[in-house]
Amino acid sequence: MHEIRLTFSREVDFAKLIQYARSWNWIPETPSEYPVPATNPREMDSCVFVWRFEKNGVSRFVDDEVTEVQYFVLRGEDVRSVAADLADSFPTITHVDCLGVLAGDVSGVERERALETLGVIAPRDYNEAVYEAVSKGLDGDSVEIRAAAISATFQLSWMELRPPLQGVATRDPDLNNRAYASNVLHTLPLS
Repeated sequence: MHEIRLTFSREVDFAKLIQYARSWNWIPETPSEYPVPATNPREMDSCVFVWRFEKNGVSRFVDDEVTEVQYFVLRGEDVRSVAADLADSFPTITHVDCLGVLAGDVSGVERERALETLGVIAPRDYNEAVYEAVSKGLDGDSVEIRAAAISATFQLSWMELRPPLQGVATRDPDLNNRAYASNVLHTLPLS
């Protein structure tokens, strides 16, 4: 089973997503016409909507109020074609796009946004390029960039991020970032 995560380059009207899903015969599983509160602790303060599509695939739309990112998690055997069709209809961004932004010469605000987005749409399995980008963010030159990298670390939940996060928890000049990093450390797996 494959998983693809992607987000939108701008806010998308949920009614248009519903129309799109109907046009592709996706079957809604959420007992509402609108996203409902998420039950996953990593999606706290988010709302979700779930559809089933061909070949036992699942599409989860998540509207994350904390990171302010709306994204899809597509799971199934043929999700690459589903993601391509979705990208043809809506302006989408992948984790590779986020890595490109982070590798460029961009403003602090763009860097923060890319880190926040990367945390929610990067693959859940360890990825060296994502690790490098988040680690660099944890050592960023502004309080906001480091906070965005801490948020990405929380979302990714990779044990490999423990050492750089520990550095933020013990040495960050900002007390709030130290507390935030300490709290996130408790959520990361030990091994």
